[in-house]
Amino acid sequence: MPRILLHACCGPCSLMPLSALKDEGWEPTLFWFNPNIHPADEWLKRRDALREVAEKFDVPLIEQGDVPDPAEWVRGLGGQTAFGERCALCYRPRMLAAAELAAAQGFDAFTSTLLYSKYQNHESIIREAEQGAARFGAAFLYRDFRPFWWDGINMSKELGIYRQKWCGCILSMKEALAQQKEAEERKAAQKAERAARLAVEAEERRRKKEAIAARQAEKEQKRKERLEKKAAEAERS
Repeated sequence: MPRILLHACCGPCSLMPLSALKDEGWEPTLFWFNPNIHPADEWLKRRDALREVAEKFDVPLIEQGDVPDPAEWVRGLGGQTAFGERCALCYRPRMLAAAELAAAQGFDAFTSTLLYSKYQNHESIIREAEQGAARFGAAFLYRDFRPFWWDGINMSKELGIYRQKWCGCILSMKEALAQQKEAEERKAAQKAERAARLAVEAEERRRKKEAIAARQAEKEQKRKERLEKKAAEAERS
């Protein structure tokens, strides 16, 4: 059975690639190397989640690297901090490490769980992986795992695997938190707008009810006056 090194960014993204590769006849080994994941507690949570996946799938797990320093990581970007620009610099060290390890330990190929995420740039991942493969004499296996997106999400929830809330680096964390804040503010504004609209509608309904009640009272008063008038006329006659 051919052996493949599966670079893994996290536990949830590993589930379907592992399943798909096994179905193809590969014997996968998970590889944890992610200097782009910050802060330290997040790095540890994702590593521990991957350990849990390795145990559940009964596959080997190779771990490399220590808890990264976010400031050092950002300095290493050389000012390319914008989303999209920095992503290749995020893929590069991981694909190089995977290619080097695959060649050194005689794996038949390597690939990455990054190819599972619909939010990642597949063209950039492929380019970095192929460059790493050429540099170290390894074979890169491209697989588009994105069709299994919802299957992986459902499986991770069923297994109770920790699910992260941002891509990885400290910059993506700040962007995710900013987007979350914007979403909460937008939701709060929509809620306030709805409450104001409902209040206006309630006031309009109250005024309509008062107007209807006033008209009915006026009609009733006129009816009483007519009856009283008729009674008075009857008495005079």
